[in-house]
Amino acid sequence: MFDRLSSHEDAIKCLEEAIKLDPKKPNALFYKGVVLGKMEKHEESLNCFQLVCKTNPRHLDALFHKGIEFAQLEQHEKAIRIFDDLLRQKKDNVNVIYAKARSFAALEQDGPSLEMLKKAISKDPKTIRKWAKDEKIFERFHENDQFKRMVR
Repeated sequence: MFDRLSSHEDAIKCLEEAIKLDPKKPNALFYKGVVLGKMEKHEESLNCFQLVCKTNPRHLDALFHKGIEFAQLEQHEKAIRIFDDLLRQKKDNVNVIYAKARSFAALEQDGPSLEMLKKAISKDPKTIRKWAKDEKIFERFHENDQFKRMVR
């Protein structure tokens, strides 16, 4: 909701006010991290998610976004560790599986990447096939027979 305001900057201002009003509740800080990520301010976004995770270790959405921000910052090993932690708790979460496939691809670990992608496709074929076809990180797989079979 906050990122649908007229500008991301307006959303950040509203969220910062909410944080001041009730700094112990994690939601405003979490959404601030989401908006900062959309603004491609990945270090700041990561800081928000780290703070949420520190005070609310069971906030799985913050943990997921922390992994995404590590991936955006090209820290894929850290991202994969987070995704592994999440998969131990939510083993069938298609978004986590797909994010892990992306990080493996970024590290040029083709086998694990394609294995995770296949698993994600088995959970949500229509969406994941579309995402994979459009995903820049997977472009190098476009001539790979296994990839072509999975996304057709």
